[in-house]
Amino acid sequence: MSFDFHKTAQSFDKLSFKNRMTSVFHLFKNTFVVIGRDDDIIKPFYRMMIYSALMVTFFFYFVFSFWYDLPFAGLLFFFAILLFLYKYFYFNKQEIRMSWIVYEAITGHDPSYKESVSISKELKSQVRKMAWIDIGMAIANKSKSTGKQGLMSGIINLIISGLGEVWDLINHYLLPSVAIDKLDIKPAVEKMKNLKDQVPETLVGVFGIDFLGKVVRRVVGPVYFILILLSLGAGVLFGDAMPSQEFNFNNPDFPLNGIVFSWIPLVAAIFIGKLFSTFFERMVTSVKVIYFTVFYTKITHPDSIAEDLQEELTDYLKLDQVDEVKNLDQQDSDSA
Repeated sequence: MSFDFHKTAQSFDKLSFKNRMTSVFHLFKNTFVVIGRDDDIIKPFYRMMIYSALMVTFFFYFVFSFWYDLPFAGLLFFFAILLFLYKYFYFNKQEIRMSWIVYEAITGHDPSYKESVSISKELKSQVRKMAWIDIGMAIANKSKSTGKQGLMSGIINLIISGLGEVWDLINHYLLPSVAIDKLDIKPAVEKMKNLKDQVPETLVGVFGIDFLGKVVRRVVGPVYFILILLSLGAGVLFGDAMPSQEFNFNNPDFPLNGIVFSWIPLVAAIFIGKLFSTFFERMVTSVKVIYFTVFYTKITHPDSIAEDLQEELTDYLKLDQVDEVKNLDQQDSDSA
């Protein structure tokens, strides 16, 4: 079977934002079909949400201490830094647990979160390696976006350059290959290079599609804009009731001269926006973990899936109720 991964991904990128969101909402809705198999699937998500909330709250608690005498601000800022540094390891661990629970649930078993903890302990070496890859990719992407090519970013880019060819596949399929088949990173990458040759014809059109890739940014952007707009008004309206500053410009005729403005509503708006974006990102990531775990299972262990879920999960993977994706699927199948 001939399959061009990059062509498929690029074709999906041509979908309008409206059509992309239609497929995403359909995916979110039908993900509950999978979650409904076992309540434990959602427990790693709750833990990632709590972790994210603490990390963001500790940091902004410290920021608010610039205006208010808040106890333990320095200590909580230190904890926020530690949580930020450790998040790649913690999130990978929880995603491994979620992927394993999903696999066990769709194959007819009754897994528990406690069992997934034991499984993740057996895979701690792989979890650490995936976390370091995530850190490397984050640094490389940051240096690429800023245009800076320092020594550290150069070293990181050199280390991950060999993974570039299959990075998109790694991003989606590495997690379940570790969680389900207990593979180490190198053999998992080698196996994923051949995954495209195992994809059933019915799923060719959606293999390799990162339909959630740009959704977080497109959804979160307007939320930040609205919050910041409201906070600027609140900073002026309630400037006298909070710690504030008066703007005095050299030109006495300048419209904003003499205005009293408080930065606190703006910081509060950024805090709320950051909480929302972090939660939404974790939710999207969890949906991706569930989706690609099901996809990986369908490719590598199709006979293991419970009989009553076989057809339902195929429709779930194909996004069969979204006409735009069905058309894309048909186009790719015709060109294969």
